[in-house]
Amino acid sequence: MTDPDITTLLAMLDKWRHLPAYQLERRADILFGLFLPNALDHHLRPRGLTIDRRIIPEFPLGHTASRRSAKADYFALSSDRSRAFLIELKTDMRSVRPAQERYLREAVRQGMTALLPRLIAIANAAKPYARRKYFHLLWMLDDLRLIALPPDLTNKIYGNSRGVHQCIDDIAVASPLPALELIHVLPKANDTTDCIDFETFAGIVQCRGDIGKRFARHLRRWACVEAGTARPGEGQAE
Repeated sequence: MTDPDITTLLAMLDKWRHLPAYQLERRADILFGLFLPNALDHHLRPRGLTIDRRIIPEFPLGHTASRRSAKADYFALSSDRSRAFLIELKTDMRSVRPAQERYLREAVRQGMTALLPRLIAIANAAKPYARRKYFHLLWMLDDLRLIALPPDLTNKIYGNSRGVHQCIDDIAVASPLPALELIHVLPKANDTTDCIDFETFAGIVQCRGDIGKRFARHLRRWACVEAGTARPGEGQAE
């Protein structure tokens, strides 16, 4: 028996995606994230935009009207910092939900001036063990120059926490902030949304090494064969 490799991993995803409760997008998101900057560069090239390679997954949007915390699958920033993007990934067209679309579009309408202070407030309200994870997110946003962290915040997060809440409150939000937009990554093109379809994504990644070539084959299969529609063992991508 040979050791597992990317071919084995993709074959497993292709097989397991047909199972009742298996969510392919939650497992394949690392592969999409690996090539997402390339796909966004291609998608935004007509607008003269390129993407900063520092993509952030599971980006918090704060609380919706139902008071449940919502997230976008990825957050991306243009290299010139003029535009920010929420990226929503779906590996099954049937999983596009109206309620989810509403809160994503509401987040875009409110913009970064609402999302960043809301995120800081969530971090401040988090329990200490969760606050450290939020600090990693805040640090990434600081690295993108969207916020500025107080110099003593690191020590308060990982050492003496006295005054940590005031320190988080002192986080400065950049001004001006980039305009916010929404882009979908979908198996099929959707005329009602700004989207990158799987065939386009495959064409972009197929020349980017062995992983890209093999991922492209599966993307094309996932685009044309919906989960559950293939007979067991039938025509799986190699």
